[in-house]
Amino acid sequence: MQEIGLGTILLNNSIENYLLALLFLIAVYLMIKIFDKLLLGKMDLFVEKFSHSFSVLLKKIIKKRIYPLLYLLALFLAFNELKTSSQIDSFINLILMIFTVIFVVLATLDIITYSLKKYWTKKQRSEEQQKVLSITLFLIKTVIWVIAFLFILDNLNIQITGLITGLGIGGIAIAFAAQNILTDLFNYFTIFFDKPFDIGDFIITGDYRGTIEHIGVKTTRLRSLSGEQLIISNTDLVNSRINNYKRMKQRRINFSFGLTYDTPVEKLSQIPGIVEETIKSINKTEFDRAHFAEFAASSLLFQVVYYVKSSDYKVYMDIQQQINLQLKERMKELGVNFAFPTQTIHFADKENFHSSLEKIQKIEAENKADELNDGQIN
Repeated sequence: MQEIGLGTILLNNSIENYLLALLFLIAVYLMIKIFDKLLLGKMDLFVEKFSHSFSVLLKKIIKKRIYPLLYLLALFLAFNELKTSSQIDSFINLILMIFTVIFVVLATLDIITYSLKKYWTKKQRSEEQQKVLSITLFLIKTVIWVIAFLFILDNLNIQITGLITGLGIGGIAIAFAAQNILTDLFNYFTIFFDKPFDIGDFIITGDYRGTIEHIGVKTTRLRSLSGEQLIISNTDLVNSRINNYKRMKQRRINFSFGLTYDTPVEKLSQIPGIVEETIKSINKTEFDRAHFAEFAASSLLFQVVYYVKSSDYKVYMDIQQQINLQLKERMKELGVNFAFPTQTIHFADKENFHSSLEKIQKIEAENKADELNDGQIN
């Protein structure tokens, strides 16, 4: 009876080769376990100091994506050292390639999903916009899995040129048929990710103004100041200039008022200080300047600039009203008057004026006497 030793050949390989392959697999397994118990825990503690969510993602990728891939790679290297038939080699290579693609795609999708959800959590989102996240992830996953599937088919020596051409032609045909819809959909994603406005913002676009009520896939709806609802396509919004008043941090106000021409110079010089004091006494304001600007047609004109630290139009109007009332009171205390449109005619020669006036009155009296005489004769 033949003795069985390390050199015994079994299926074209010695028992020694089988043992070496098994020892290699055991060594890889032990190395992964040591890394998992010692180094991964420390690395996880270090990463968790900066971001708990990223730490969870990193552990998931390493344990569920990288570890299985390392096991497959170790199995491949172990079998590669053994003499096997070409069919078995091809099968092992195929299995390794397929699983490698799958695990790489899964790890990529984990990172993309984490990034998008991290971006979403930074801003408040409506329920409808949360659905967009699911749709976006679905589209991204579909595209990546299709690319991975085509990659696998190409490595299996399957001709995919015709398939890609057919998909391209079909995609072009669909794009032409639904051009307007796809344009609005693309612009919706532009609005969604660029965020030029949010629901509740007051905007002006072209001749239209109103508060954003709804951001849809094809249209955006505004509630105008007069009450009606404005429905504007996303394409029109993206292609137009938008004034977003909700995001205005402060409002610059420029207003003017006039005093009468008989105001003394010494009182005129006090006006800028009174205006500055008045504005600074009101909350949510920042004084900029106040000047005696010009000699207007019927007034001595003062120009004032200040800032309201609020985007709310009602707050601005309340502050302007306070300023107007206080200025009215202060001007009254100072003894000066606000100007209004008037005209004063000055005559250079008073004697000629009185002489001309007497002649006019004399002519009018003679005309009246003639009219009375004519009436008596008739």
